[in-house]
Amino acid sequence: MEMKKKLLMLLASILPVFFIFTGIKADDTIDVVFDNAYAPFEFKDSDQIYKGLDVDIINEVAKRSGWTMNQSFPGFDAAVNAVQAGSADALMAGTTITEARKKVFTFSDPYFDTKIVIATTKANTISSYKDLKGKTVGVKNGTAAQNFLEENKDKYGYNVKTFDTGDLMYNSLSAGAVDAVMDDEAVIQYAIQQGQDLSIDIEGEAIGSFGFSVKKGSQYEYLVEDFNKALAEMKKDGTYEIIMNKWLGASTTSTESTDYSSRLSLTGNASAKATPVKSSYTIVADSSFAPFEYQDESGNYVGIDMELIKAIAEHQGFTITIQNPGFDAALNAVQAGQADAVIAGMSITDARKEIFDFSNAYYTSNILLAVKNGSDIASYEDLKGKTVGAKNGTASYSFLEENKSKYGYTLKAFDEASSMYDSLNSGSIDALMDDEAVLLYAIQQGRNFATPIPGEKSGEYGFAVKKGANPELIEMFNNGLAALVELRQV
Repeated sequence: MEMKKKLLMLLASILPVFFIFTGIKADDTIDVVFDNAYAPFEFKDSDQIYKGLDVDIINEVAKRSGWTMNQSFPGFDAAVNAVQAGSADALMAGTTITEARKKVFTFSDPYFDTKIVIATTKANTISSYKDLKGKTVGVKNGTAAQNFLEENKDKYGYNVKTFDTGDLMYNSLSAGAVDAVMDDEAVIQYAIQQGQDLSIDIEGEAIGSFGFSVKKGSQYEYLVEDFNKALAEMKKDGTYEIIMNKWLGASTTSTESTDYSSRLSLTGNASAKATPVKSSYTIVADSSFAPFEYQDESGNYVGIDMELIKAIAEHQGFTITIQNPGFDAALNAVQAGQADAVIAGMSITDARKEIFDFSNAYYTSNILLAVKNGSDIASYEDLKGKTVGAKNGTASYSFLEENKSKYGYTLKAFDEASSMYDSLNSGSIDALMDDEAVLLYAIQQGRNFATPIPGEKSGEYGFAVKKGANPELIEMFNNGLAALVELRQV
C-alpha cells in the first residue's frame, strides 16, 4: 500500500481547499477544545501552529458543515473539564468512547480505532508486562491507557505515575524518572518517526475508538449530527483516507520520514509562474478511475487528478476545460492535437516518452491483482487456465501481457474500469489487475473483492502533453506541483 500512502500524504493538504461548503452560521461560533501535546492528533509544530489529524478532520468537518469555529489547546484534562463546565462547546482530543464517558458526553460516530502500547527507551527494552515488576510506568491522566495500567498494576507489580501532558511524560522517560510509558500506538509511532528514543516491544491492547463529543443534553448536540454527516461524506469521497494517511502513512514498524515531498523529484520553481500561450487549455482525463477521476452522485467528475489539475491551474493562473472521454480516447485526443494535455493516472514509460512529454511525477504507483472474495486464487501460479482482465494501454495490461505465457492465463482487455469490475463480479473473468489505490477504493466502496498477492511496482504517474507541444503547460504543472508540496509544509 506504500504507493497509495505516498500520494495521499501529498494531497492531504490540497483537496480540502476545493470542497464546496455551506454558508457560515452568523449567530454561533463553535468553541472546540483539544489536547495540546498528542502528536499526530494535535501538537504545536516548529512554526508554533497547532496541527494534526484531529485538527485536519475537524477543519474539514467545519468547512462542510458551515461552522464558524474557534480552536484552543488547553490539554486533555482541561479540555474535558471545559466542555463539562460549558466553557467550551465540543471536544476533539483523541477521546476514547467509553460507557462511562457516554453518561457525560454525546459522541459522534468513531473516526479512529485505537490501540495502546508500552514504550521504553531503546536501551531499556522489555519483552512482556512481567518485566515491568518493580518499575514505574508513566501515563497521561484520564486516558484509556491510565485505566488499563490501574486495572493491571497489582497483577504485574508496577507503579503508575500520571502526567498532565504527553511532553512531561516523554521527558520523564528520557530523564529516567519513569521506566516506561503507555500511550496510543499512533502517538508513539509518530514520535519514533520524528527521531525520539523510543521502542515498542510488546503487542498493544485494542481499547476502542476515538470520537468527537459535546456535553450530553447541551444545545450543541446538533454538532454531532453535522460531524457524522461530514465524516460519512469524507469517507465516501476519499478525503478521510487522505487525512489518515497524511499523519499515519508509514508502516507501523517504520521509522522512515512520512514527508512526501522528500520522495518527489521536483524540478519546478514553487515561486515562479510561466506565461500561458493559450487563453484556455483542454485537459483530457479518464472517465472511470476512482479515486483519481470518477463521477459523483451529481454526475460531476471528481477525484485526485481533477482536484490536482484545478489547483495547479489556479495557482499558475491558466484557464482549463476538462473532458473525461476515457483513458484510450484521452491519449488519442492529445496525440491527434484535439486536446492539449492529459492527466489520467498515466504511468510514465520509455515507450510513452517517445510520444509524450511528461511532467515531474506526482504519484508512485503499484499494480495489484484482485479476485472475488472466496476465490481459491492465492498466487500467480493459480491463474493457470483462468481469464484475467486489465484496462487496455495500462501498466497492468503490460505486466499481464509479459507474464501470460509464464503463468498460463488468458488476458482480456477492457476499455474502462467499471465494465471490467462488473465482469469479475459476474464471473466472466476470474481475476483482474489494476492500480492498487483504485482497487482499494473500489473495495472500500463495497466491491466484494480480495487482493491475495502482493502488488507489483509499476512506476510513476505524470501529466503529459504531445511531444514538442505546449511546453509551457509542463512548466506550469511542475511549478504548481512544487508550490502545492511546499504549501503543505508551511
